[in-house]
Amino acid sequence: MAFTVSNSHILWQGMSFPAYLFIVSCLIYLFGRSLINCLGALISADGHKVAHPASGLDQAEKGSLKRPEDMSDDEIFQLEKRAFFSKTWLYISHRSRFDKAGDYHVFDVAGISFFVVLGKDMKLRAFHNVCRHRAYTVVRKSCGTSARFSCKYHGWQYDDEGKLVKAPKFDESLGFKPEENGLWEVKLILTREGLVFVNFDASTMHLPFNNVRSHVDMGACSWVDGMDLTCETNWKGLANEFSNQSQWSQNPFGWFSGFRRPKMARLLGPMSMIKELNEDLWCTMTLLPRSQSEVIVRCDIYAKEGTNPSPQTFQRWKWLLEKELNVLSKPDEAKASGRSYFAYQCGGRTIDLFAILAQHQRNEKMAKKKLQPAIRVTGLADIDEEATALCDVLDGKGESPPLENCSRKSSFPQTLEW
Repeated sequence: MAFTVSNSHILWQGMSFPAYLFIVSCLIYLFGRSLINCLGALISADGHKVAHPASGLDQAEKGSLKRPEDMSDDEIFQLEKRAFFSKTWLYISHRSRFDKAGDYHVFDVAGISFFVVLGKDMKLRAFHNVCRHRAYTVVRKSCGTSARFSCKYHGWQYDDEGKLVKAPKFDESLGFKPEENGLWEVKLILTREGLVFVNFDASTMHLPFNNVRSHVDMGACSWVDGMDLTCETNWKGLANEFSNQSQWSQNPFGWFSGFRRPKMARLLGPMSMIKELNEDLWCTMTLLPRSQSEVIVRCDIYAKEGTNPSPQTFQRWKWLLEKELNVLSKPDEAKASGRSYFAYQCGGRTIDLFAILAQHQRNEKMAKKKLQPAIRVTGLADIDEEATALCDVLDGKGESPPLENCSRKSSFPQTLEW
């Protein structure tokens, strides 16, 4: 045994410094990410009790406002809807998913239904998926092609620019103005690379992060396949995983990339990520929260121009992506809870979700009401009551008022609750 130890000692002494460095680097590369994730989980498990630099001042100012532990998961989710989902630029899709005029896709973020359509002028527009008449759904299919969108309740019809082109009975009223009753438009930005972002309540048209490039020439890629997956977990757990993958793929050990180049992954806003599958295929993964414990993950696969992967290749990658998401969203009390902590890098700084929620709570307390940027509020003018009476007649619930008695000035532009 002494001889063995002695020889082993001689062997380690004779090993060169580069060899030491190589062995240590291998160990860090193999186990570093697991260690980082474990530390992240420990921090996030009690994240809201830690004085985060981005939210310390706001926490000090918010006084007696509710803390996350005093709220139910659903209350937290509804606050996230009002304070975060409604006011943040969200990546939704890529231009290549819209091939010809009239192509549309429907999305839903925390109950906010909207659709994106390519007009005859080849311009993308986004609209709330609610009729201006009685707030019924206008587009029912998840995707398709159409130049007209019609509400099935009373037949109000809109074109691909959101203009009202047909309103049975109402167009007979002298006080009704079709041009003032189009669909509510959602602000949309299309980047040079074809990335589509929307915002339900944007006060500025500038994106809230400096670099919106995907770090791959997405302008040279085309959509080839996609799928929606339902995950029974809170959206913040998956959003944290997206952030972790993005940070890890930037490879802090740059010199080690000569041995094994990590596949690239980058964030596209707080709830979306683009990742490299292989040299010719890329995938975007977008979170569409539905409740405090359920999130739809939209996975879209893009291929570089000039490549023609086989259907079997797409099926294989879709299977692998589904398997990955199943692992990431596996039952975990910390991930499934609405109280889990979430922060992400944006424009070179850390955006703290808890700070955003606390600030919105303060604003609501000062306003003495819930502030819902994505919601349209119904006007209370006489024309609204007359419109209700006319609707009741059409539904067989009341007597018809003379159309000539309708007000000549419409209040519909004052907004409509949905």
